[in-house]
Amino acid sequence: MNKESRSNTVLIVVLVAISCLVLLCVAIAVLVFLFGVSPVAIENETPTETTTLSAAQLAQCREVMAIQANVELEGEYYLYTPGFLDDSLECHLVVSADSVDDVFDTAVINPALTTDQEIAPGRYLRLNIERIEQGVYRIEGFWYQT
Repeated sequence: MNKESRSNTVLIVVLVAISCLVLLCVAIAVLVFLFGVSPVAIENETPTETTTLSAAQLAQCREVMAIQANVELEGEYYLYTPGFLDDSLECHLVVSADSVDDVFDTAVINPALTTDQEIAPGRYLRLNIERIEQGVYRIEGFWYQT
């Protein structure tokens, strides 16, 4: 192999390496632009855990668990774990209702199921319902998206 041929080979290898680096940078920029997060920001996000739920947290639990608007909620536990595309939310609530069917929007949730239910594309809910006394239920819901 002559010197000019070796130089051309080195030049091609360098150009391919630079092209790969540029494509990687463009891919990261597109992800940041589309999803509004950076890989560094994902590591810095921390879960939110409380036993004193705010009105916004109760509303979030009501929404993801498809609980009827007229049902009064008492929050016991809240854990929101952010992720890049796989957030999760755990809510423990106490509700008063004549029956469990009166608590949920049964077009979305089947309260009899204790396994994962797909409530929207890529969004799932697992329920654990305990009857404390007549008309009072403890509901533990674990919602996640994939």
